[in-house]
Amino acid sequence: MQMTCKEDPDRLYFSDNIIDIIKFYYCFNDAGDLIKWSRSRPSAEINIVEKEGDSEIVFIVPTPDIKDKLTINLLESIKNFHAILVESKGKYFNYARSVNKGMAIALKYNPRWIIISNNDIIIRDDIIKLYLKLLNIDNKKVNSVVGAGGSHVFKLCKFTFLSNLLFLSKYKQKFAILKKFNSKFYFYQYRNFFDLICRPLICVKNIAFFGEFLIISPYYILRNNGMLFDETYINGVEDMDVFLNILNTSSYKPIYFNIEHLHGRTLGNNDKRYLRNYINIIYLNYKIEKNIIKINKNNIIL
Repeated sequence: MQMTCKEDPDRLYFSDNIIDIIKFYYCFNDAGDLIKWSRSRPSAEINIVEKEGDSEIVFIVPTPDIKDKLTINLLESIKNFHAILVESKGKYFNYARSVNKGMAIALKYNPRWIIISNNDIIIRDDIIKLYLKLLNIDNKKVNSVVGAGGSHVFKLCKFTFLSNLLFLSKYKQKFAILKKFNSKFYFYQYRNFFDLICRPLICVKNIAFFGEFLIISPYYILRNNGMLFDETYINGVEDMDVFLNILNTSSYKPIYFNIEHLHGRTLGNNDKRYLRNYINIIYLNYKIEKNIIKINKNNIIL
């Protein structure tokens, strides 16, 4: 791994200064070096706590603190079901790694379905209704169940030549990072002018939930060597990676169930987090370019 800066990239990446985070990306020659750095990071300590319950559906809940209010409230909503709490925090916390650790335990119970829930989820419907709906879905034929009837839109797009107009906007420093690593693909959730500078390849409308409350078949996990998420990602985009794979298999089913996501209550939701997330967007691009992730044009309304 070749470094092109004298400063510690670890310090730059976790800095509270936006300029430092931008500098971080200029420490690396190419995406390959950036990915090597991501994979070389230490692992935060992980503590597993299980709550006994019906294991036909097993919940995996990553949390920084099993005693925090958000986690306790979620546990109350799912108290009838087996829950695996994966406690981990600090700058080396890795969401993908935490989920995979919980997944290894969940599979031992031979559940019908596994639900990975953020701890900042509020369940508004009766969880038993969800349970009964899931029992009527064939988990050997359906890889994932996606929340339908919502207002979210997922678009994967490819930058057009007009994207260079971003160099004239307030986004020029951020866009320059993507251009440095030759990132051609981007995903977003807006319905605006962005379609002009980034041509949509995949569009999924009316999403209620996916990554924040991910309902997955254990057979899908077993077909992927017992792993759900790619641990190279750093707390972002790992769910979009899985979503693209699920869409590619066309093996999913929409479901209507009401939850509320308190976005960013655990990891934050600000410019610094978005800028740190560029490493994940660059890695997603790398996987698409290497044909590890396959893209089929699609327009889906749930």
